[in-house]
Amino acid sequence: MRIAIAQEIHDGIAQDLIALGYQIDLVLAQPETPPSVRHEMRTIRHNLSDLIVKVRNEILNLRKGFDFWVEIQRLADQISPLIHINTGDSVVEPQDQELLLLVVAELLRNATHHSGATQIHLTFTQDNNQTMVVISDNGSGGAKITQDRYGLVGCVERVQRHGGKIDIETGMKGTTVSITL
Repeated sequence: MRIAIAQEIHDGIAQDLIALGYQIDLVLAQPETPPSVRHEMRTIRHNLSDLIVKVRNEILNLRKGFDFWVEIQRLADQISPLIHINTGDSVVEPQDQELLLLVVAELLRNATHHSGATQIHLTFTQDNNQTMVVISDNGSGGAKITQDRYGLVGCVERVQRHGGKIDIETGMKGTTVSITL
């Protein structure tokens, strides 16, 4: 199943992203492209190149399998040096790994980009056959689920669809998001 998904991503989305990159390159190569547009297009091209690398890495991970804890560390390293991880002796079930990678990535990006935090903690624990993940920061707080905050709404929807529970506590001393699976 994983290899089939990797093939579909490679033959579909990845190729579409590469084609889009070539189209951007063509616009950049046009002598009549104004300098201000050229600057913006280079920024978009750079971001697209980064996205292509991420998609290729995901294809590779799907094809060879992956080590969840290595992926969590890689994710944290990509997002911010402020993130401290405590895995304890936790074991995350394979059926929970993909969900947690997606949701944890979104929540860590939110904490990094919106909270003004100087410390972000990602903690995994287990109790009574449940996996608990807690992301806490010492930022400005204010995270709440509203219909215009699609990242948080998406996290809640994913966790609930997976049969889990997500709680968000926020105040003047930061935000804590707890996920129970």
